Amino acid sequence: MTETSAEHRDSYPPNAEFAAQANADAGLYERAAADRDAFWAEQAGRLHWHEPFTQVLDWSGAPVAKWFVGG
Repeated sequence: MTETSAEHRDSYPPNAEFAAQANADAGLYERAAADRDAFWAEQAGRLHWHEPFTQVLDWSGAPVAKWFVGG
């Protein structure tokens, strides 16, 4: 069994220098939770598409989901 000590923590936040270079922050999670489809459309827009997608997420055939339909 692994021993634990009083110094054990459940998380280890990054130092300020590392965090300043991050590509994302907590706002990323908030935007995703507020409007999932818009969030993923924004992320997909960062990629090159030979054919642009016409729909972010299609659940019409649930439980099978289709992402970025037409792209």
